[in-house]
Amino acid sequence: MSLIIEKNQIKGWLAGLKKNFIIIETKKMVLPAKQYFFPPKEDIFIFNKISGKLSVPEKREKLLLVCSHLGELEAMTQLDEIMKTPRPDWYYWQKRDQSVLVGIVDQSVEAASGGDLILEKINKEQYRALILTAQGKKLIKKDFFKEIEKPKIKKYLPESKPLKELLLDPELLSEAVAWSWQTKHKIWDELGKKCLGCGICTYVCPICHCFSIEDRVDLDGEKCVRCRQWDACTLPRFAQVAGGHNFHKSIKERYYNWFYHKFVRAYKEYGRTQCVACGQCARYCPAGISIEKVLLEIVGDYKKK
Repeated sequence: MSLIIEKNQIKGWLAGLKKNFIIIETKKMVLPAKQYFFPPKEDIFIFNKISGKLSVPEKREKLLLVCSHLGELEAMTQLDEIMKTPRPDWYYWQKRDQSVLVGIVDQSVEAASGGDLILEKINKEQYRALILTAQGKKLIKKDFFKEIEKPKIKKYLPESKPLKELLLDPELLSEAVAWSWQTKHKIWDELGKKCLGCGICTYVCPICHCFSIEDRVDLDGEKCVRCRQWDACTLPRFAQVAGGHNFHKSIKERYYNWFYHKFVRAYKEYGRTQCVACGQCARYCPAGISIEKVLLEIVGDYKKK
């Protein structure tokens, strides 16, 4: 038996859930879903010198995030793992534990990669519910979902991308990217001249999670706010330490570090790359850099050698 919801019933179903959740759809957003759990800039605690009190952000209302691509759900699954190990990120989980992830995808689901509930398109008029967690099960309302023994199912396969094929072999990617730097591959000089060092590739990436910390003190000295904000490998001061020394002075070094973190270090730590082939970095890069093309060239040359 399959749980089916009619396409024209989805809006009504979501409207009914507004009683218990703030509902946000990510379909037309530039910044990824991570912004709701790991904001671009957030105050993590406030210290009042006069009262001697330390305050932290309060829990917010429950959030239901509606994603339109499986890659978004996979990215959130990876980010959950990153924010849980080796130590849980308290500020992230204060928000994440109050949320539910729902995927409404216009493609066939070969393997559920994350989220609490996925509505999978099976024909022009219907979606099939794939319940992944107890939270997802609670979202199923009998007024909207019906059990059907043999629904009409059509396959909606996603567009094939070379990058997706490369991601299937994270060990090869890790070896090739590390090799390209060790052998001083020409591509890094080319990218060093092309990259603007703006950090946009990091900001629109659904998995990138580097941040910096700064303290703000009121002019009267009564209140101090500790804030954390997104940081990016390509920004000039990313690798600068106290005393002024910068471990990655050139844009070439900083841009390679972005690749190293996603494809080499991530594989060593988590056994996979921190990339889901969403294409956001290439879509919004003002310099027109495509990591797919970069990786295809590197892997191609690595295999020849």
